[in-house]
Amino acid sequence: MHPALISRIPSGAGLLVALLFLTASGSGLAQAAETGAAIAPKLLIDLASPDAGKQAQPDKGVPAGSTIVVDKNGVNVNFAPFRHGDADHPGVRLFPASGTSWDISAYGHVEAKITNTGDRGFSFIMLVVDEDGSFWRIGKKNEAMEFKPGETRVFKVPFGKENIRSAKYANVRGRMGPQVGALPNPAKVAQVFMFLYSSTQPHSFRIEELKAAGSAGEGENPYSEVDPDSVLTTPENGVIVGKGAGFDPAKQVEGGKCAAGPDGALALSFAGGKEETVKIKTVMGAWDLGNANQIRVTFKNTGSTPVTPAVVVGPNKVAASHPLAPGADAEVIVPFLPNATPVVAADPRQKIAGPGKWEDQNWTPRKDTGTNFESHRVKNFSILSDNTPGAKSLLVTSIVADAAVDEVPAWVGKKPPVDGDWAQTFDEEFDGPALDFKRWNLYGHNDWDKRTHFSKNNVILKDGKLFLHYEKKTGFHNDDAKDTEIKQTDYASGYLSTYGKWTQKYGYFEARMKLPRAPGLWPTFLLLPDRGKAAGTPAVRTSICKESGDTGVGGMEVDIMDFLSGWGVYRYNIACHWDGYGSYGKNHKSAGSPTIYARADKDGYITSGLLWTPGAVVMYHNGKEAFRWEGERVGDVQSHLRFDLVAGGWTMKDVPVNSQLDDAKLPDDFIIDYVRVWQRKDLATPGDGPKPNPGDPDEAKN
Repeated sequence: MHPALISRIPSGAGLLVALLFLTASGSGLAQAAETGAAIAPKLLIDLASPDAGKQAQPDKGVPAGSTIVVDKNGVNVNFAPFRHGDADHPGVRLFPASGTSWDISAYGHVEAKITNTGDRGFSFIMLVVDEDGSFWRIGKKNEAMEFKPGETRVFKVPFGKENIRSAKYANVRGRMGPQVGALPNPAKVAQVFMFLYSSTQPHSFRIEELKAAGSAGEGENPYSEVDPDSVLTTPENGVIVGKGAGFDPAKQVEGGKCAAGPDGALALSFAGGKEETVKIKTVMGAWDLGNANQIRVTFKNTGSTPVTPAVVVGPNKVAASHPLAPGADAEVIVPFLPNATPVVAADPRQKIAGPGKWEDQNWTPRKDTGTNFESHRVKNFSILSDNTPGAKSLLVTSIVADAAVDEVPAWVGKKPPVDGDWAQTFDEEFDGPALDFKRWNLYGHNDWDKRTHFSKNNVILKDGKLFLHYEKKTGFHNDDAKDTEIKQTDYASGYLSTYGKWTQKYGYFEARMKLPRAPGLWPTFLLLPDRGKAAGTPAVRTSICKESGDTGVGGMEVDIMDFLSGWGVYRYNIACHWDGYGSYGKNHKSAGSPTIYARADKDGYITSGLLWTPGAVVMYHNGKEAFRWEGERVGDVQSHLRFDLVAGGWTMKDVPVNSQLDDAKLPDDFIIDYVRVWQRKDLATPGDGPKPNPGDPDEAKN
């Protein structure tokens, strides 16, 4: 280990910055040749060099109390809160270790890998500056790049003409100033300048790698960025650490002492006396663990001191059941399912600006309940030692992401989950040779996806189950060439609803389903209002607002199971929506959670249930409570059942690269085994049950 290197900012800045350099053999930042590059990349900061600590300096006006610490993991920048007189664009400058400039004329761009290590997002700007103060910068128009908490991004600043800003820097404060002087010279790059755009809050980030790469003249692309969110790695057979996994401790372990062990194992060492943490991460981007609902870690105590290891995945922490004696083995299993059921309080927000106006539109679960962990974008998880005295050594023999099977209680499918005087009011087993069109529609509106048309040929009864079949097949919506809602499309799917044929207000609603695995699909099991023909237009009949004819609080959409297949089959969304949609505008409100984790039963099915009573919505998964919301705005309007299978998702954020339609993985099916409904007798109303109808399969005619 090299001694600490301490540097002081000029006295005019009034700030002491600690530049601490730590090095260890086997750094994961060794250079490697790029495919197609004329020469290997050139590290501009070599973290294995004792000179690295001299290369990072704060910009003028950085708030007092800020620090820059250089260690084996990178340049760790922590900006203190803005104060009057400080620069509101806090920045760090990176200089050559020796000489006045880098000669990187043989390369095509400068590339930086950066992680937002704070709990706030910020806008980031990066410049490559020559000796005369001229510079290249990120983007022709989008100079400030948004950075979310915990996010890792790789930025490229190409040496293209469109990327040039020519400015005399003087003290490097001109930034986006007057465009005068010569073009930047890649043979005389004096510094790389990184700063935050208009930030007055505390922020922190880590520069994990800075290098020149690519080939000279590689292009004039004015905007070049590698977004690690698009780099999703699915471990083969779920194996992250173990034989054949290709795990690289130098690049994938942060904190603590580690080394490669036999047969792909990972050796960890802890000093003891306090709880110590080692972070396991990807080389870049994230793991896609959507095919799993838990992580299993196997340990062997290779030291002479007992140790109780623990594993943290998202908000869940699980420790070994007992201390491991020297030489002993243990397995720790961390489920993705949260420790506490998501609970939305009756009114978790503060009213502002008068009655009916709120700070936000979404009622999310209390912080002590549920989880925000996303299994299809896992950037890291942690292994911990205990705080007992004595040095400890652990061999992590394997880390595997896999799926546990659920044991479903015997009562599921036979009765509601709570006591009461209940009567079954709807029982669909899909055992008949054809659908009962006095009960079901198979034509209806496609409210969200204009790529998909509904067809009777994609609603299939087979083996006592109903299949909504999604396939690449050109056709017309609702099998009607004159349909004005959606013109001819290239994808066909199925749809099912009881609109105009059966409704119920309150009760317990349950379906057993198997979810599709092909990327880009969006199956849903939900309830929507149906006030009946007397209410007027279909828009009023199905409105989730309080309409003039409503005697209570109004209608509500209840998404009992709302799934994006890019998440993987063990996570889905639960939500209640009310007070209109309007592109989720100012009046729309919702309560729910998009991170409901699940286990399938032994046959690969999940059973989702809704217990709807006055003022309360409680959701169940395989007989276990999965979500609860109690409040005055819980809807009280007659509602109908709906199942559909379309493509896409409700936000672009939720449609990552691994969630785009892939024709090679189609067709696929959303399978419904049964639909069963009960009503508590004291809540029954005359409007419950079947409606007179002509039995037309098109809901528009009912």
